[in-house]
Amino acid sequence: MDAIKVFDEIAEPDVVSWTERIGASSGWVEALELFKVVFCNDFEINEYTMINVLSAVASERMLKPGKQIQAFCHKVGFLEVVSVANALISMYMKCGQIYDARRVFDDINCRDSVSWNSLIAGYSENGFTSQALEMFYHMRDCSLQPDNYTLASVLDAVSNSKSMKQAMQIHSHVIKSGFMLDESIVSCLIITYGKCDGINESKRVFSETDMKIVVHVNALATALVYVGSHTYALEFFRTIWASDPQVDSSTFSIVLKACGAITDLEWGRAIHSLDVKTGFEQDSFVESAVIDMYCKCGSIEDAEKAFRNISAENLAAWNAMMMGYAQHGCHQDVSNLFNNMSKFGVKADEITYLAVLTSCCHAGLVREAHSYIDHMFELDGVIPQLEHYACVVDLLGRVGLLEDAKKTIDQMPIPPDAHIWQILLSACNIRGNIDLGRVAASKLIDLQPDNESAYVLLSNLYASAGMWNAVGKLRKELKDKFIRKEPGSSWIQVAGSTHYFYADDTLHSQSKEIYKELIRLYKHMQALPILKNCSFLNDF
Repeated sequence: MDAIKVFDEIAEPDVVSWTERIGASSGWVEALELFKVVFCNDFEINEYTMINVLSAVASERMLKPGKQIQAFCHKVGFLEVVSVANALISMYMKCGQIYDARRVFDDINCRDSVSWNSLIAGYSENGFTSQALEMFYHMRDCSLQPDNYTLASVLDAVSNSKSMKQAMQIHSHVIKSGFMLDESIVSCLIITYGKCDGINESKRVFSETDMKIVVHVNALATALVYVGSHTYALEFFRTIWASDPQVDSSTFSIVLKACGAITDLEWGRAIHSLDVKTGFEQDSFVESAVIDMYCKCGSIEDAEKAFRNISAENLAAWNAMMMGYAQHGCHQDVSNLFNNMSKFGVKADEITYLAVLTSCCHAGLVREAHSYIDHMFELDGVIPQLEHYACVVDLLGRVGLLEDAKKTIDQMPIPPDAHIWQILLSACNIRGNIDLGRVAASKLIDLQPDNESAYVLLSNLYASAGMWNAVGKLRKELKDKFIRKEPGSSWIQVAGSTHYFYADDTLHSQSKEIYKELIRLYKHMQALPILKNCSFLNDF
């Protein structure tokens, strides 16, 4: 806003002023309108003008105007400027146009490290892990020294691949190239190891760091939360806080997420109290994390109280409150918040619409869900993603409209993923639709051959129809593929400690006492007149 005020006070702005004004535009539409003004008034446009326009288009993933800008750049010769070409690569990558980005890269005569970084980062962000790593090694072969941006992107790619071997290889390169002194790379390493199921390596990197600063603390806390070690993450926070409170708003956001994950309201309130005392409660990330934590811990009243104190323009907090209402079945509250957003100058994003569609799903509102997904781009420029379509498919399955659910999948502008087919298969299992269930299971197995849920759900579907031969074949296939169903699990908190249990679990230190108490309770239940005819008690 300050840049706009300064620009408005300039009597005769030059191309530099116009370029800065384009950079401060509220969106790609305004950026293009300003660019047209510059062009029509015969200003001598430079590469920085084009970079700002491309950045505005890329931020909202608007491919069509991006291609038009590329055509203009080609016409006036700006594609020869490496910085403009790099901006084009970034734009295409953000729009998911991998091959267009690669063509721009290949046409650059004199490639710099920024060009390589743009391509590697784009590959990583779009899930093309092998291509990102291939370009990294190719970059080294071309005698170009990777910098910290390169390594951060490569480590992100390795995180997506979840390959411990690749993580160790990149770690070795980081050591050899002297980047273990770079705090951001050390943080990336800690997180990468965690995402590659190597939390012990994450802890080792953290412990071997000479100067432990807040970014390292946040990285290890993030890794712990990612692998589900929520209780350990809270204990780690307690240790750090007691010894040397090197924390920031991100630290509080991470540990509040851990509290929400294990529904530890007592810990959540304590950490909320700490962030108030330390002055972080006004941070936008902490505000949303507090609301999310209270909602997940089942305390909607505390979440509402926190929401009333947020800065009005905090979209993440609005989304957290809406999602909390949606998960608690409060559809009218979700609708009211959504309708009030514009009054406070808050523009909905993809998460907002995910919350609204989730609410429609839980409330069984088919017409409303279709209305939202059909008009979200028109109203707020939000392009429906897989998660939005998954909500609609889930809703249609819940109300029994299985053919409509399949039709929705077939008409999606993006290829369905395994999650969507699993949603349809689950609905078919509940409704007993064998023909459609077979189709969904086949698609799911094609995408994820080792997904045991596909086999289990289809087996249950066959069993409900009395198709025992088909059940036997599926079980044999499961056995042949060595696929095992994950055991059911639960946890409980006692005296501040969390205890985890699995089906047929005897590993707990008090398992004998626990089973003894269970037997006592079952016998007591069997003696109650109201429960005498319950078959599950007889099975026990």
